[in-house]
Amino acid sequence: MPENLLAFRLQGPKTFAQAVDEVDDCLRQAMAQGERRVLIDVRGLTGFAKPDLLARVGMVRRWAATTQGRLRMAMISPPELNDGERFDVVLAQGLGFDGNVFESEEEARHWLAQEAALWAGPPPAF
Repeated sequence: MPENLLAFRLQGPKTFAQAVDEVDDCLRQAMAQGERRVLIDVRGLTGFAKPDLLARVGMVRRWAATTQGRLRMAMISPPELNDGERFDVVLAQGLGFDGNVFESEEEARHWLAQEAALWAGPPPAF
C-alpha cells in the first residue's frame, strides 16, 4: 500500500453535478493535507445516469484545474458509469491530471502504488 494515501467512499443519492462537487471537495481536502495519492470510491453513489461526453469533459477539466498536477487520483466506479473508450482518462492525462478509473479497489490501489512515469523524450537514434 502506498504511503500518503487518502481514501474516500462516497455514498447516497446525488445528481451528477453534486457527485462532481463531492469529488472536487475530496481532492481539495487531500491537497490541503499534503497528500499526493487519493483513492475515491464512487460505487455507493446513486441517482444519476452515465455521464455523456460533454459532462465528462467538464468533470475532468474541473478536477484538473483543482489538482494542478499535484496529486494522483484513482477512482473506483461501477462499470455502468465508465466510458469504455476511456476518453476521460486520456483527457485527464492531456490536461496534466494523473487520474485513472478502475472497477476494483485492488486494481486502484495497485495503480496508486506505482510511481508515475516521467517521459524523458524519444529514445536516442543509433
